[in-house]
Amino acid sequence: MRWWRTWQNRRGFKRIGRECVLSDRLEIKGVVEAGDRCLFRGNVVLRTHFSGRILLADDVELGDYAMISANEYVEIGQGSYIGPYCVLRDNNHLFQGTDAHWRITPLIIQPIKVGRNCYLGAGTYIMPGVTIGDGAVVAPRSIVTKDIGSLEVWAGAPALRVSHRTDPLLRSSLKRHQELAALFEAPAARPAQGVQTG
Repeated sequence: MRWWRTWQNRRGFKRIGRECVLSDRLEIKGVVEAGDRCLFRGNVVLRTHFSGRILLADDVELGDYAMISANEYVEIGQGSYIGPYCVLRDNNHLFQGTDAHWRITPLIIQPIKVGRNCYLGAGTYIMPGVTIGDGAVVAPRSIVTKDIGSLEVWAGAPALRVSHRTDPLLRSSLKRHQELAALFEAPAARPAQGVQTG
């Protein structure tokens, strides 16, 4: 039965690449495209409405209960991780300036773009119109309302810039951690390829 549900889920994609791993519990509606080696954990929801489109590049990982909703366009760059319970919606209701029922308030629709090798912690909410630069990190349970630059670390609700991943103080801290790990023969944190620690 599980095999059959996984096969059904694959058919829900407009395009899906090679070597993707799908949970048997997915909801896919509309135009969703996935690259190679994507990983979909349990109960992921991917929905598009109207002319919306969701594009997942190669090596994207979506955690349990992650939800992506697009009325226009949501793009996730190569190698990015979207943690459990994250929500990315390119649409939301405009409540300010009106006392109308929420169903008939104006709809804000602005594309969302997440760059390459980004990390969105569990429970993060990305608002319409946000662009996240390559290599950025967002702490768990953050609400992102503004664009995030490449390699920046943001946290909070609303999210604010905490640091930059290549800050010299952080680099020296990583180097010291690696030295201590080697001294006590413990596994050390290893920088990603192309990241210098000196």
